[in-house]
Amino acid sequence: MPDLQNRSRLSNFDTLRLLFAVLVILSHSFSLGRGSSDTEPLSKLTRGEVTFGNLGVWAFFCISGYLITQSWTRSPLPIKFLRRRVARIYPGFIVAALFGAFIVAPLAAASLTQFRISPFDFLLRTLLLRRFRCSFAFLSNPYPGELNGSLWSIPYEFWCYTGVMLLGMSRILYRRWVVLALFAALLGWRLLFREPPVWLPSQGPLVEFFGDPQIWLTVLPFFIAGAIFHLYGGPVLLRRPLLLVAAFLLVGAAFIPHALAVAMPTCGMYLLMGLAYYPRLHPLNLGRFGDFSYGTYLYAFPIQQLIVKFVPGSMAPMTLFLLATPISLLFGSLSWFLVEQRFIARSARLKYEGKEAVISHS
Repeated sequence: MPDLQNRSRLSNFDTLRLLFAVLVILSHSFSLGRGSSDTEPLSKLTRGEVTFGNLGVWAFFCISGYLITQSWTRSPLPIKFLRRRVARIYPGFIVAALFGAFIVAPLAAASLTQFRISPFDFLLRTLLLRRFRCSFAFLSNPYPGELNGSLWSIPYEFWCYTGVMLLGMSRILYRRWVVLALFAALLGWRLLFREPPVWLPSQGPLVEFFGDPQIWLTVLPFFIAGAIFHLYGGPVLLRRPLLLVAAFLLVGAAFIPHALAVAMPTCGMYLLMGLAYYPRLHPLNLGRFGDFSYGTYLYAFPIQQLIVKFVPGSMAPMTLFLLATPISLLFGSLSWFLVEQRFIARSARLKYEGKEAVISHS
């Protein structure tokens, strides 16, 4: 696909991340507005296997896998790599967590007498990139007790970053067949068994620290798929005939039970990278003023919850979407200009690599 190869520097990752963040808002508009995503269009089309929220988050993991692996191979220095990852993830997350705990939570309580937060628990969960739950929050909403459900994905992504660094330091990352074999094993297990191995714990301190094996089984293949795309050449792999085949297989998989578990991280990833390097999409360039996708993702969930709580009457999903999206984009832009950009732009290299994807599951 020569035109894509020649324009490999003009990627559309900023545009795609913001569009996928908006898709997550759309998906959450059904679950938060109605208490279920059963009527969400993509969920209905795929018989409940995939929602627009799933699609958005899986795309974020693919993009992260590609860009983070690219970042390591360009500059395989552990301290600098880790510092850049911390600078990209933590400042925005900490401010969003503070916003949730001390602004959203009091508003979400039925009365201020119910407002109870343990400072130690909040601090610990924030340092571990875990979302903070409040049992007293949004009790009258269809989705009670949750301040910011979107934050759950962030620690999984940060662990993926750490995994790239460890695999790079051990040189395993450069043995492409090992990475490919791990990817194939994950897909095979997900297709055949669809559950984590029985010897992996489903709860307890290890799960609290490292994450739920069931979620890892879902998101890790997408991150590795993006990494493999970089390791095997990146945009030089893109060909129009292969993109058409990938699209055909992906659509066909929607009608075969559980086939999307394999088609999404493979064909879906390939189509995503085709969009990322599609020249006609580049003039849109939604990231020309800044990367608002992370902040938009961080703040959309509590904003939607507040709208459902304070707007009288039942909330139609599309009404919630139309109300929440511009407010979420505003908060995303404020997060970028007031918080994220200040930490990312401390050096030319940090600024260049600060646009790597950070968002994840819904």
